[in-house]
Amino acid sequence: MEKTRTTKSIGDILSALTIAVLFLVILLLVVFTARSYQHGVDSQYENDTQRIVCAYVATAVKDHDGGEVTPMDFDGYPGISIADGDTGFAHKIYLSDGQLLEEYSRTDMPVNPQTASKIGETSLFEIQYISDNLLEIKTDKGASYVNVRR
Repeated sequence: MEKTRTTKSIGDILSALTIAVLFLVILLLVVFTARSYQHGVDSQYENDTQRIVCAYVATAVKDHDGGEVTPMDFDGYPGISIADGDTGFAHKIYLSDGQLLEEYSRTDMPVNPQTASKIGETSLFEIQYISDNLLEIKTDKGASYVNVRR
């Protein structure tokens, strides 16, 4: 009778160990899958953030189609001024300390990075006319081209 109890006890221990190992494997698979998913989401977010900076400026220029679009230097900050018709106001987009900022103010007013809205991060922001109506917008993530009506 004692052999049966010992054999049964070893069988119970092996069953419990098998279940524990299977539970641990399933738990590790869930953690691995969650981390892989999070890495994919982070990668997509970073890609979207990088591309949105250039696309935002191109959209702002297109939105003010027909307005005066002028690449300029705002007291040492490279940027672009998009005049809002004859109102005396302009949409100003400029680079300050690695941040692309925007503000809407009178055309003759200096920019103020402390009160401006953040568009995104970039270390490069160059805007120039390639031809009479073709505007090139460069950031550290690439370039966009916009046809501007003048």
